[in-house]
Amino acid sequence: MNEVVVNNEFFQELLRHQGPLHAYILSLVGNMTDARDLLQDINQCLLEKRDSYTPGTNFLAWSRKVAFYKIQSYWRDQSRSRLLFDDDLLNSMSETIECMPDLYSEQIEALRTCITHLPADKQTLMQQRYGQLLPVKQIAEYWGKSEKAIGVMLLRIRLRLQDCIQKSIAARSRI
Repeated sequence: MNEVVVNNEFFQELLRHQGPLHAYILSLVGNMTDARDLLQDINQCLLEKRDSYTPGTNFLAWSRKVAFYKIQSYWRDQSRSRLLFDDDLLNSMSETIECMPDLYSEQIEALRTCITHLPADKQTLMQQRYGQLLPVKQIAEYWGKSEKAIGVMLLRIRLRLQDCIQKSIAARSRI
């Protein structure tokens, strides 16, 4: 019975920290596709190592440590790349990221709120591009506009959301 509870708690922690863990990986890798692939590998590794996690401790810190070693291996495998990170630089970047306040959750919450303030057609456009990952060409056909026009609309929406997020976070920090 206890093992079931521990596993359930572990899976809840794993799910709850997917966003911040992905952000951590992406910040050290810099490539969205590679970060997604690494997240999957790291999730598998976390599941395999779940017995070494102590319930009630900082899950994100533990999972970042596991992720760090996977990311270190990733950069070693990238030896053919022109841009290489040595272990010292990777350690420094990781420490900097871990010392920064965790703004990820606050930013996501602000983004969700800001999206609700967009007109319905802009929300639909964002959902098509970033939720459904539709190509701009397909979205342009749907809206009867040029790809360039859709690109400009998406840029304006992103700028509007960025401004809204910054104002929302700034307002919260004044409280």
